Amino acid sequence: MRFVLLLLTLATTAASAQTYSGRLAPGDVTLGSGEFRDEFSVEAGAGETVEAVVTSDDFDTYVILISPSGAQEENDDCTDGETTRSCATLVNDQAGTVRVLVTSYAVGETGAYALSISTASGPAPQRPSGGAADAEAGSLGPGDATLTSGEFFDRMPLRLGAGERIAIGLTSSDFDPYLILKSPDGTQEENDDCDGDVTRSCLEAVASEAGEWEILVTSYRPGETGAYALAVDRGGAAPSGSRVEAGALAPGDTPLTSGEFTDRYTVTGTGGPVVVDLTSTEFDPYLIVEAPGGEQFDNDDHEGSLTRSLLVVDTEAGASYDVVVTSYAVGETGRYRLSIQADGGGAASDGVRRERGTLASGDDRLDGGEYVDKFTFTGVPGQRLQADLTSDVFDTYLVVDPPRGEAIQDDDGGGRTGHSRVEMDLTEPGTYTVYVTSYAADETGAYELALDLSESFGRPAEPAAGERDIYSQRTSALTLAETLSGTLDGSDQRLQSGEFMEVHTFDGDAGEPVRIEMTSAEVDTYLIVESPSGERIENDDFEGDQTRSVVEFAMREAGRYRVIATTYRPGETGAYTVRVSQADALRPDPPAYDRIVGLFVGISDYTRMGPLRWTAQDAVEARDAMVRAGMAPGDGILLTDADATVANVRSAIDRLAASGNDRTLFVFFFSGHGGQYARTGFQREDPDGLDESLEMYDAEILDDELDALFARIPSSRQLIVLDACFSGGFAKDVISRPGRMGLFSSEEDVVSSVAVKFEAGGYLSRFFSDAIAGRQADEDANGGVTALELSHYLYNRFVGDIDANGRALLVARDTRPEHQKLVVDRGSVGLYDTLFLFGP
Repeated sequence: MRFVLLLLTLATTAASAQTYSGRLAPGDVTLGSGEFRDEFSVEAGAGETVEAVVTSDDFDTYVILISPSGAQEENDDCTDGETTRSCATLVNDQAGTVRVLVTSYAVGETGAYALSISTASGPAPQRPSGGAADAEAGSLGPGDATLTSGEFFDRMPLRLGAGERIAIGLTSSDFDPYLILKSPDGTQEENDDCDGDVTRSCLEAVASEAGEWEILVTSYRPGETGAYALAVDRGGAAPSGSRVEAGALAPGDTPLTSGEFTDRYTVTGTGGPVVVDLTSTEFDPYLIVEAPGGEQFDNDDHEGSLTRSLLVVDTEAGASYDVVVTSYAVGETGRYRLSIQADGGGAASDGVRRERGTLASGDDRLDGGEYVDKFTFTGVPGQRLQADLTSDVFDTYLVVDPPRGEAIQDDDGGGRTGHSRVEMDLTEPGTYTVYVTSYAADETGAYELALDLSESFGRPAEPAAGERDIYSQRTSALTLAETLSGTLDGSDQRLQSGEFMEVHTFDGDAGEPVRIEMTSAEVDTYLIVESPSGERIENDDFEGDQTRSVVEFAMREAGRYRVIATTYRPGETGAYTVRVSQADALRPDPPAYDRIVGLFVGISDYTRMGPLRWTAQDAVEARDAMVRAGMAPGDGILLTDADATVANVRSAIDRLAASGNDRTLFVFFFSGHGGQYARTGFQREDPDGLDESLEMYDAEILDDELDALFARIPSSRQLIVLDACFSGGFAKDVISRPGRMGLFSSEEDVVSSVAVKFEAGGYLSRFFSDAIAGRQADEDANGGVTALELSHYLYNRFVGDIDANGRALLVARDTRPEHQKLVVDRGSVGLYDTLFLFGP
């Protein structure tokens, strides 16, 4: 089984060129290094060439091209000294969107520019001929476009109207076919084996919106090739009881009394549940269903999503219900899609469904060789599933795959090797697939499967006047200075792992600090906070207290944050309190030292090996950064070029050792050449047979000697920063004692690159100086930098300026292209230990 997110287009087949004009200005999005940038995009096929030229009389231009896979080409000056013109060319490595970033060489530059983007055609991927015909014949093979996971694919575009039905069948005797249907908004449905047949894939759908849809014909495994037949049956209305509406909120629509625009639809009750699903990417949707007797159900963020609201309402047969589409905030407008499934979704009847079967030779197999049987059922939100798989002859394994989201799996959750159990709250309407299989390959035998959908969410008492119905809402909004009390019980939703949970939300602005605290005398608290973009921070026992969980951070983005109050173990219930505050947030802990001392070494003017640019200056800037962090100028020893001898390094360390104590932070910084030397003896902690080195002006210092030198310094906290080839190898030998933390510019078998754009000897040197001198690592703006903040800042800079740019570097003893990668080893230094505390 596989669950793959696809963002794909075909290559264009004709040469084209476009020109644009724009302006870099304050308020624009910035690169990680601070330069303003504008972004453009162009669709290009695999092997197609994209060229971008930027000109400006106002600033020193810089242009970056990024392929769909993240490979990058960039340019400062088309020719040496030509600061008003930048040129970059990229050969696209896979079909898709190429991003074009227009920026400047230096931070803060602004002004007008002109951009020209041209594409030159390469070979077009094969695809079925024709348009939306009833049947197509084609083949997958070399030369076709490929998915990000490596499978060849063909694409068939077709235009559908809203509510139009489509049935698709794909067959092949040459490969295991896989079928994908993509909507205009990028969502997709997939199928591997139709009714368990590995030679067939099939899909049926109702078009949720009018527009250009796509059928992707591909295979289950990468590299599979051969002929296929594709049949498309389209046309007809949606199934009875279902309808899809496409609309837009706009000025002039009837508003609520609170001012939000609305659209209204009517649905007739069926005597069972009705599923109403509202989505929009242009505003924060809010959904209301009004019952005939005046009862109202509403939902803002289904499962915390800012783009979706969903309600399941029990209806009376023949009664008329009003569906109100609106927004969370006053004045929001934009397009939306509304799905109304008024036949109850074909929900399974009350009671327990029991299936008896046998895993046997001839059944379908998983990739690991396990036999598998498949069952399906249709569910609606509000139901609770308990699935039990038992067997007396093999070790059972159970998987439940919902219509959307991740599959839930279990091996021995039933308490023994022949009993697997999955319990879950259904939050999506549609078809759920249950896979019965075994823990090990080739296991066979009889089994029993029980699917119990008899339990639904309990419904609390009717809400008081003015309160929202929490059965349909299931979230509550918080301010940034509020305390809320709640109770976890059997009526609540559950995490996939079985714990009850309640969801609260608050709106915040980027850069503001916030502290969220959950306390309870009845349950072992567990707190989860999710950002608007989905980043998650969790805490179980704050400072070892099982009754208290705390999350505090500086908000990295504006928008709505989700607070999930839950427990450490499944099934725990009881009262709790959640407190949201900014006044108490992010007060830094004092550091574990009273004084900073440091040795800063940088060598550019090598005579016994190739010279380097800017590495001596790296050491100067690192020392200056430490001065700004509180180091007295006289406590920082600087050794550059001819002064950076092995003897001088040893002497400097002895001098610092003589003046230090256990309340001293020792910082060692090096920027220059690194090397590797064969070792004769075996070391268990360093088994590759190589010693890494720092190459001083006159000779090398090996990793073991550096460890011994640092041991002379009595400080209880040491920060080692090495910007050199192979420097990651020092982590095994140097970060070997309590209190040491290491930052290394590359892994032990990867070389480091000169940071030409930043006029620095290395990326780590530049990013480390920015982190401290510019206080950029102080993410929560509380005047302190923790080990976590420093690591997080450096990782983000490396991802933004190296990994995502696709810089190809040579790996030692190999010629494969790889990327420079930061190595952080905190040793025994805690995530939240304060490394630097800045003054006012």
